Amino acid sequence: MVVWTRGHASANLRVPAMSGQFSGRVWRQARRLAHLQPFWPASVSLSSSALFSESRRWLSSAVARNSTNSAASSSSSSGNRNGSLARPSASQGSFASVQSATSAAASVAAVTAAGTTNSASREPPQRHISATKGYGSHPPPPRGTFPLWTDDPIPPLQRLPVQRRIFCNRALNMKQIKAIGYDMDYTLAQYKPDTFESLAHKETVSKLIEVFRYPEELRRLDFQWDYMTKGLIIDKERGNVLKVDRHNYVKVAYHGFRELPVDVRKAVYNGHHSAGAAGAGVFDEAGGYAMVDTLFSLAEAYLFMQLVEMKDHDRHDILRRKSYKDLYRDLRTAVDMCHRDGSLKRAVAANPEKFIHRDEHLVHVLETHRASGRSVFLATNSLFDYTNVVMNFLISGKTGAQKTSEWLQYFDVVMVGCAKPSFFQHRAPLFSVDVNTGMLKNTDNGAPIIPIDEQDMSEESAAVASSAPTPTASGSGSSSGVLTSPAAPAGSVRCGSNVFQGGWYMDLHKMLGVTEGNQVLYVGDHIYGDIVKSKKDIGWRTMLVVPELELELEKLGRSMKMQEELRQLRHLRDEYDDRIQRLRWSIRSNKGMGADGVEDQAYRDALQLLEAAETDRAQLKARHSALLRNHHRQFHPVWGQLMRTGHQNSRFAHQVERYACLYTSHVNNLAFVSPEKSFMGRMDLMAHEWEDAEAAGPGAGPLGGI
Repeated sequence: MVVWTRGHASANLRVPAMSGQFSGRVWRQARRLAHLQPFWPASVSLSSSALFSESRRWLSSAVARNSTNSAASSSSSSGNRNGSLARPSASQGSFASVQSATSAAASVAAVTAAGTTNSASREPPQRHISATKGYGSHPPPPRGTFPLWTDDPIPPLQRLPVQRRIFCNRALNMKQIKAIGYDMDYTLAQYKPDTFESLAHKETVSKLIEVFRYPEELRRLDFQWDYMTKGLIIDKERGNVLKVDRHNYVKVAYHGFRELPVDVRKAVYNGHHSAGAAGAGVFDEAGGYAMVDTLFSLAEAYLFMQLVEMKDHDRHDILRRKSYKDLYRDLRTAVDMCHRDGSLKRAVAANPEKFIHRDEHLVHVLETHRASGRSVFLATNSLFDYTNVVMNFLISGKTGAQKTSEWLQYFDVVMVGCAKPSFFQHRAPLFSVDVNTGMLKNTDNGAPIIPIDEQDMSEESAAVASSAPTPTASGSGSSSGVLTSPAAPAGSVRCGSNVFQGGWYMDLHKMLGVTEGNQVLYVGDHIYGDIVKSKKDIGWRTMLVVPELELELEKLGRSMKMQEELRQLRHLRDEYDDRIQRLRWSIRSNKGMGADGVEDQAYRDALQLLEAAETDRAQLKARHSALLRNHHRQFHPVWGQLMRTGHQNSRFAHQVERYACLYTSHVNNLAFVSPEKSFMGRMDLMAHEWEDAEAAGPGAGPLGGI
């Protein structure tokens, strides 16, 4: 490749190996023109002696800028013996690092369009690349790490660390919010994936063996909790796991632990002939796909990949006879059984500290929101027995026989067994929960139903029924048909005071005293069940908790140089294409023969320039592709950056942008902002405006804009 240094004509020049008078004439002229701007006027003709020399100078010097800048950068961290990526340095991102990362990448086995592996290969069913530890749920920052918004009335003018910020997609003025609600699992309660997901994997394997007669060998399967990420799609028909961009274009596909070759992936999912295939381009349940939308699904998705590997290696008759769809159906049923029979919940209840991160800011967040005059509610799919275990641990650290109903004082309404997303669409029976016994009582749209034979009622229940209390959820005023707010002392909350099971969102609206969906802000972790449905169906304002952002933001900050280099390379490739198209057009327009019938020298020069330009472009494309792949592997060596795939936003990021008014890495980040804050969305820019921003110089583009 030709390399020139940028600058005046007197700059040092590395001349390529070219022979004879042609070389001397070309490069002497190029030296004189080295100071010219990179674009030549459209009026320059093919016969111009400046065309070849100036074009070659532009093509080479542009690449030299990247190569020279990259020479000072440190090489990429190579994989360790386990295949995991070491911590990259701040200067990481050189072209040299791409070559080492590319050579260190695991080889990809060929996979057929139907999704079956090479029959000649007989590798163990757990072959995979070790993922970056920590890509999942993270412990919240402890108290005192960062100042709360209430700590100092005149805070210093410094911004919070990016991991502690709340990001805004759609402007939201908190003064318009009357009620703030929370999901529990993976929202208020952040589970420790290395223990909780390992438990889920183990219990699911047990169900597959004991109920579905799967081979005992499954018990020897290991579980790598950070191998999977959210936002993936399971192709139940073909046994593949996919990552797609916002246009539903499949960018990464694995069959078991083998990556599909590019040609196979494109033929199966992105080819025009597949437009009539079931679910092609539209990834939904009806098309034979399953979404990995929550951290609860990671163990399930990983086990599915392991089962696919075992089936493809012909290890057991029972697996060979089953289709990939059968495997997923059995797996999904086994997961549901683990939740129904209480095997997971019993383990968590026995030792919550082993499975759940404790959040020291949670009480402050809840107290601040209630003190600001807003109603606070909990809406979870978990039933009360398990909710009581988790919330006792989160609020007061109490477990086992120490549990009380003290935590209820922080919520005006608690809705358990919501069955989201059905909660936002269909009416369901609403029951009042006796927090002392866990028993359910019928209600009439939230109001207690007095039994016909009052002798069957306890003295306390009769008193509650006869008083027919009707205060609002905030504890003041009145609202017809609403049960009492938790005003009783800790440990003595009366039966059915503010805890309900089932129902639907209209019941909740009545209890909270809200009249419109946009008066409610709901905080959850499930992009579909918590965010998309509540936003689309009833107009709630939404905040998505994305624990993976903790690591994602850290790695983005460490890869700024690489991101800028990628942006420049992408722009440079576009300019190369434009130059080459101009050259081809000029060559076609010029017949190449002079008046004497001899081939014109300028024509031969242009042909050589075109050949050199196409060679340079191919090398530039290869470098760009390798660097982009290395960039994504810094985030996760298998699935890449959570919010992107290639240069496009991922499908998951597209949903976040469309349906989450706010998003953040942890719910306790609310402790660092006022409950009266007016969140302002970023300025929207169209493609032509981004062009102007990039023309302004480095740093003008978006964060992570590659």
